[in-house]
Amino acid sequence: MERQRAAKPHFVLIPFTGTISHVIPMADLGCLLASHGAEVTIITTPVNAAIVQSRVDRAHPVSQSHGAAAITVTAVPFPAADAGLPEGCERMDLLRSQDEVPRFFVANRGFGEAVARYCLGVGEAPRRRPSCIISGMCQTWVLGLARELGVPYYVFHGFGAFALLCIEYLYKHRPHEAVASADELFDVPALPPFRLRLSRRQLPPHFLPATSVGGNALQGIRDFDVAADGFVVNTFEELESGSAALLAEATGKKVIAVGSVSLCRSPSLDPQPMSSDARRCMAWLDAKEPTSVVYVSFGSVGRMPPAQLMQLGMALVSCSSPVLWLVKGADSLPDDVKEWLRENTDADGVAGSKCLVVRGWAPQVAILAHPAVGGFMTHCGWGSTLEAVAAGVPMATWPFFAEQFINEQLIVDVLGIGVSVGVTKPTENVLTASNTAGGSEAEAEVGMEQVKKALDMLMDQGPKGEERRNKAHELKLKAKGALEKGGSSYNNLENLIQSFL
Repeated sequence: MERQRAAKPHFVLIPFTGTISHVIPMADLGCLLASHGAEVTIITTPVNAAIVQSRVDRAHPVSQSHGAAAITVTAVPFPAADAGLPEGCERMDLLRSQDEVPRFFVANRGFGEAVARYCLGVGEAPRRRPSCIISGMCQTWVLGLARELGVPYYVFHGFGAFALLCIEYLYKHRPHEAVASADELFDVPALPPFRLRLSRRQLPPHFLPATSVGGNALQGIRDFDVAADGFVVNTFEELESGSAALLAEATGKKVIAVGSVSLCRSPSLDPQPMSSDARRCMAWLDAKEPTSVVYVSFGSVGRMPPAQLMQLGMALVSCSSPVLWLVKGADSLPDDVKEWLRENTDADGVAGSKCLVVRGWAPQVAILAHPAVGGFMTHCGWGSTLEAVAAGVPMATWPFFAEQFINEQLIVDVLGIGVSVGVTKPTENVLTASNTAGGSEAEAEVGMEQVKKALDMLMDQGPKGEERRNKAHELKLKAKGALEKGGSSYNNLENLIQSFL
């Protein structure tokens, strides 16, 4: 008699709801786990569930491959109104001001209570017990849920292994506490022989003072990490110079590199149906020469003060290369800045125009994969960094906050696929902005000429530029190979699933 097949492992994924840059990679991770035969439930808020469902529905045909399992997307109400937020305000990029950040974290705790009731089947029939919970970094309430269910949990930070390794070093050795000022540099020798240098201003959010906006909510992350059974990291082993193995050694936990998760789908498929903005972007790129365009985007919450945006804009419109520029928060800009954008850039997507501005959303994965794109000016968010690596596109680095100053040094100094704009201080944002400094009055930290110099270096056609492009292309091939059968990320996904059979 044929032996009964073991039940497929059931992974429950609970992304951090705060930003779309955390939600999307976990949706992609769910697609990869399902393509390897695991059953997957992704639990998120109603607003984010629509994006996740679209991602699942539009995933690469791996979801239809032999042995693929089902993915269930479950929307649990997010108590925005109970916390004093507008209905539907379920991500930090939807907040109206920094004053609402503490309310967002209050609502997130209420969301955690609702998720626990759902998973435990309170008042309903018991639900299938998960084999493992994979949680976003700020969902620290998952610890109690996992313990009540009696199942292991892994943390998916949305950071790379190198950044997590540096954070571990900072916690254990605390070199930042010995410097005299916020701008004094100190060493973080986490990845010998490379030695990272940071200032206190450039530290990840884990080390924000409790008095800062959102600081209290971030203090619990360390305890959450220490209690976790391991980390699932969106990277591949060939990318970060052995950082994943060093992180496992430093923490004594399993570290599972599963990326780049964005490669679970075709580059033409994005988290929204093809909008008019997306069609305009692609038609504009179709009219450009190969590798001639600079794409400029600073992520889902990357908003510059108006004075800084003007310096950037003047550099972009005078750049010798065509520029595709994504501007977040354009509707809230002062009237004089809006007028300058109207007069100096093109918002209609005319094929022959020099600088196309998109206000809001653009299909980043498809843009980076387009043959016309030859460089990417980025805030060094890990998702954007991996998407550029997967597309083989060199970067000009302009970190804003979080772990992005660490990522910049990986891109520029370790991997050799980027040039630094030369930013030394964080750009004000919803987590770091002070209550006294008005963002609209902030002076520009980086001038037009400094930006132009970085752009010229990025698009350089000489030997140094060619070397960066060659390295970027080599990493693109390695990223693709990591997720193919027998590749490092493919095998790590298989081993993770097998460990729960």
